[in-house]
Amino acid sequence: MKAIRLVLPLVAVLGACASYPAPTERMARSEASVRAAQEVGGQNDPQAALHLKLAQEELDQAKQLMNDGDNKRADYVLLRADADAELAVALARSATARVEAQQAMGQVRQIQGQAQQQSQQTQQSQQRGQNP
Repeated sequence: MKAIRLVLPLVAVLGACASYPAPTERMARSEASVRAAQEVGGQNDPQAALHLKLAQEELDQAKQLMNDGDNKRADYVLLRADADAELAVALARSATARVEAQQAMGQVRQIQGQAQQQSQQTQQSQQRGQNP
């Protein structure tokens, strides 16, 4: 009787792990997030690259967990993979926007410099025309 009481909880725990469905939908979503991070240049920004690498490692870990039948842990690992991949996307987009903003500011400064130079030339021409 004692043996049955000890074995039943163990069987219940094992049964619960085995009955957890394979997180195939989350796996597909996480893989898509990793691809999105790669497409926006996540490997080009150091912070984004770090999170992209973490996401890829977590995908691999989740696949191994699924192969081992530990679908519940795989599901949690895939949540982290998806979050890391999404963070990599955001960081990569932020880095791209920062570079584009710096380029735009450079163009603005260049145009301001040209406008200032033209203004000075116009003033000099007007001053020459007024002084005979």
